Amino acid sequence: MAFNFKNKIHKVRFYGALEQEREQKNKQDNIVSRRLIVLPCFIVAITSVMAARLALIQFKDSDELAVKLEKYGTATYSTDAPRGEIVDRNYVKLVQNTNVICATYYAPKKIKDEQLKTSAKFLAKTINLDTSSISTRNKKDYFIIAYPDLADELVSDEEKAKLKEQNNYDSALLNLQIERITDEMLEEYMDENTLKYTHFYYLMKSCSSGSSVLAEGISEEEASIIGENIDILPGIDVTTDWSRQYVYDREFSQVLGRVTTKKQGLPSEMKNELLALGYQNDSRVGVSGLEAQYENILRGSDSSYTLNYDSSGNPIVTSTKSGTAGSNIRLSIDWELQQFADSIIEEELVKMNSQNKFFNKMFFTLMDPYTGEIIVMSGKIINKETGEVTDYAAGNYLDANLIGSTIKGGTLYTAFKEGVITPGTTFMDEPIKIKGTKEKKSHRDLGLINEIDALAYSSNVYMFRIAMLLGGANYVYDGPLKINDEAFETLRRDLGELGLGVKTGIDIPNEAFGYRGSKRTGGYLLDASIGQYDTYTNIQLAQYACTLANGGKRIKPHLFLDSYVTDADGLANANYTVKTEVLDDVSSQTTAFGQIKQGMRACVTRSSGTCNAYWSSKPYVTYAKTGTAEDYTGTGETDYPNHLQIGYIQADENSEPIVAFACIAIRQTTASNGSSSSAPLISQQIIDKYVEKYGLN
Repeated sequence: MAFNFKNKIHKVRFYGALEQEREQKNKQDNIVSRRLIVLPCFIVAITSVMAARLALIQFKDSDELAVKLEKYGTATYSTDAPRGEIVDRNYVKLVQNTNVICATYYAPKKIKDEQLKTSAKFLAKTINLDTSSISTRNKKDYFIIAYPDLADELVSDEEKAKLKEQNNYDSALLNLQIERITDEMLEEYMDENTLKYTHFYYLMKSCSSGSSVLAEGISEEEASIIGENIDILPGIDVTTDWSRQYVYDREFSQVLGRVTTKKQGLPSEMKNELLALGYQNDSRVGVSGLEAQYENILRGSDSSYTLNYDSSGNPIVTSTKSGTAGSNIRLSIDWELQQFADSIIEEELVKMNSQNKFFNKMFFTLMDPYTGEIIVMSGKIINKETGEVTDYAAGNYLDANLIGSTIKGGTLYTAFKEGVITPGTTFMDEPIKIKGTKEKKSHRDLGLINEIDALAYSSNVYMFRIAMLLGGANYVYDGPLKINDEAFETLRRDLGELGLGVKTGIDIPNEAFGYRGSKRTGGYLLDASIGQYDTYTNIQLAQYACTLANGGKRIKPHLFLDSYVTDADGLANANYTVKTEVLDDVSSQTTAFGQIKQGMRACVTRSSGTCNAYWSSKPYVTYAKTGTAEDYTGTGETDYPNHLQIGYIQADENSEPIVAFACIAIRQTTASNGSSSSAPLISQQIIDKYVEKYGLN
């Protein structure tokens, strides 16, 4: 049997390009098939893991995550707590806080412009807004809101094209529009209703987060209407806040100072600094006077609230921390005496308004010569045309004037300190003549006098002689007077040790320094020695009077006495008390102060002394000095002098000084009682009132 090879041998396949393509396609199909099987399995596995994780979160971590969600969806804001009160030395309230009702806007997450307009219209009809406080700049902003087409027409297309070349097109366009909106346009278009509407719209539109006070001090009726319509006023709520109240309104106002409102917020020039200290943009802050000086004491600790939102984007407000009111401050001022001084100064200005062409200001300061406490600081100014008298107590430290003969005690101090005279040194009081000038003399020829006589009779010539000695001058009648330039610095330095021509350090911003003449000729040195060259403030005069009274210690004057908080029983607990600060101590010059004291007493006791008429019959012992400083109208024809009075009192000649005082009547011809000066007339009345109240202990 033959062997069949066909059954035993495999057939040979031809492997070409077509076969390669078929093989590759089969491989790819196999891979896809496998992936289609694996992918669903993978998806199922991942889904199972995620489901398990969600289940774990649901049962284990839900509370923790809810807290985190609330945290990241919530914003916290601060608001300033009420400031401390300001009272006088006897706890009479001068500045306090009063509760006010406010319409406040909390910015929703989502709000349409039409909703803002509707709310603004509602508020404009409901709230009696005082539009007089709206600034001109804000009115122009409101004009652009109310009349965008008119505002657009104020800038030509050509101008807009040029502005577009700049990077700040929008702001440049706005500034140009603002510039071209005239007062006449505001008067024509911005009526009361339009102003109110745009005001509220602007405030809400500008508030994209946090809150904005739309109206402060609304009535209960207005608050009720808003409250009844809360549902149609998204983001608007009725809240309570505080407002600064100055009990006596305009009295002592510049000294007390002012605080910004919540709408005003931080002053632009202080914003960065205050923000760094933890203030908010709408924080109220003291910007002048004592409110600014003692901001760190009066300011309270901020309260805070959180703002989150419901599913519709409506704000939900929650209080998180209650603030603490600031500490109260007690002033050294006696308000009863302050008001008395204000009233008699005002009365004097009114009485003499028609008789005295230029007499329009008067100042008085009363101080404790050992502590620097300012007990009275009164000042008034009258409008010569209307006769209206306004408070100008701040003029005591802002207004510098020539002080005339009140400086003579300081000139004597310089003479003794520099060794140009000794007790009992005499000079002949007779006219002094410098070549090319008019005679310089006293109000009368006094003959041969010593330093005590010089103060008692207010000799100019005696002080001229001292000035010549200071300057190393060789005086010859009607000859030139050459002096050493250093004499000016010597005189000013020594006067400064007593309080004249230097800042007193009073605890209030912006104290004036006074004017120092720049010319250094002999004649001006003589003028300086009698208070007719440099200028000084009334607080400098008062400090100077205190230094003379206490025998050589220049005490820093202050209005702040202590700060305190009130406990549950209404008792004041002091947390800080001011300390007496000695700025200069020249009490070693006992001879100088002893002779000056005798001279000031002689002014009162001698029948021809310049202070005799007002002070000699008092039940207390007075040491005083008058002053008359020439102050010209500018025409060279008529002299309208400043009249002054300084001094201090004691119970008797062997006791310690009680209070010291200084008074200036600016450019006065006569007083209401017929005398030449209102200064002693006013001074003795206030001192009598002080003694009546406090006695002589």
